[in-house]
Amino acid sequence: MEEQPLRDTLVAVVTNDLDLRRFAEDGWYRIPARAVGRTIAADTLPQLTTIALYQTGAITAGLASAIELWGQITEITPQLRRQILPNEPDHPAADELYHVVRVAKTQRLERPIVCRRPRRVTFIRTNRDRLLNAVEINDLVIGSDAEERLWKSLENLQAERKYFMRVSDVMMEVDFALFQQNTTVGIIVAPDAPAPTPPASAPASALTPTDDTWRILRFSPNRLQSDFAGCLQEILSLVGTMKKTGAE
Repeated sequence: MEEQPLRDTLVAVVTNDLDLRRFAEDGWYRIPARAVGRTIAADTLPQLTTIALYQTGAITAGLASAIELWGQITEITPQLRRQILPNEPDHPAADELYHVVRVAKTQRLERPIVCRRPRRVTFIRTNRDRLLNAVEINDLVIGSDAEERLWKSLENLQAERKYFMRVSDVMMEVDFALFQQNTTVGIIVAPDAPAPTPPASAPASALTPTDDTWRILRFSPNRLQSDFAGCLQEILSLVGTMKKTGAE
């Protein structure tokens, strides 16, 4: 079995200037307990040594859509919101549990890690070496050997990694996204490559293409590893067809 590198660094998201200042000046960040096991794996927290914050487009006290600050974690403790922010006892989430991540010292990256195109970011697990050497957000993503090889083959094709794309009325994360003409190709690498499950409110046809704005390709890890050339050819053939169609 292929051994994955240790992903001991978490890139979390900050959506407002107040929380960014708390991290920058006071050295702490909070993760909702409800996110653990849903948007971040349950075994993640004990493995973390480093945290960095992705600043969304709503940030004005720093560079928007970028990562500028990071810190070495000293402790992670569970606390209720009212314990973390006692001056807000009547907040609707006052009794919700959070994991408070504290750092020894907030540090600034030598150069910000930026996004090449507007995108939604949730938690990204990476390692400190990648964090300190990344130029743009895709440099942080760690995949299998075959996924890394595929990325090297696609990165000159307007590609993104771990990208959220809208498919009909469903927002879904794909492992790779390619942007060609007016169409987005999403590539999913998953065991047996099952189709994502749409939310209950979505129609049964939500993940079936009904127009020319998106395409989904699915590959199992085994096939990507054993038939890399075939998978790549399938992707490039679709891209070539889309370019030809867009040029007509």
